[in-house]
Amino acid sequence: MYSKIEVIDYVWQYSRCLGNLLGSCYRLEEYEEGQILLFNLFNITEVIFKSVIEDYESRFIDIIDKLKKYDYINDIECNFLNDKKIGIRKFRNLLAHANLSKYNVIFLDEDNKLMYPLTENETCMKLYNLFSDILFNLILKVVKFNNIKLDNEIKNINIEIMEISDDELLLYKGFEKEDIKKLNNNNIMSEDTKYRLAENSQDIQVLESIFKNLFIK
Repeated sequence: MYSKIEVIDYVWQYSRCLGNLLGSCYRLEEYEEGQILLFNLFNITEVIFKSVIEDYESRFIDIIDKLKKYDYINDIECNFLNDKKIGIRKFRNLLAHANLSKYNVIFLDEDNKLMYPLTENETCMKLYNLFSDILFNLILKVVKFNNIKLDNEIKNINIEIMEISDDELLLYKGFEKEDIKKLNNNNIMSEDTKYRLAENSQDIQVLESIFKNLFIK
């Protein structure tokens, strides 16, 4: 694979604007802001792909299909971008449209029981480090060098997305089952509110006190 600096230089030769955008993403790495890095990388990737296809109106899924149709990418690369369970488009859509508190990532090569919340910067940094070299080189493949081989790197990705309910998240935070049952029976909070409060909680005793006070007449 090419280094990120090499990719940026080649993309800059293709388009100064797009090369500068990709370079800005690379320069942000030193700050280790995972969510910002993923947002930027996913968006820049889409813009560059649209530029090559010369289609700025189509959805990302359609752009990926066109890249495959015109032999810019192979089946494995297409699946890496488009897989409904763990593809780049899946993560892009979660970051843009989902309640992130519902989702956790399991890095199966490390521990198949350890869940990393998608709300946490550490999780997003791990994903960025997992995806970024491949995406940079996939960008270069589409822009300039069609002979870049990425199949093995893509096949080595071994992750899973796990969705948990609001009640499960409260349990993980240490809340009692009986109190969760009371909360649900009284319809005091929406699902999103429970997710948000559980996610914000640093001290389970504080959260538990808040919930118990809701039942005081």
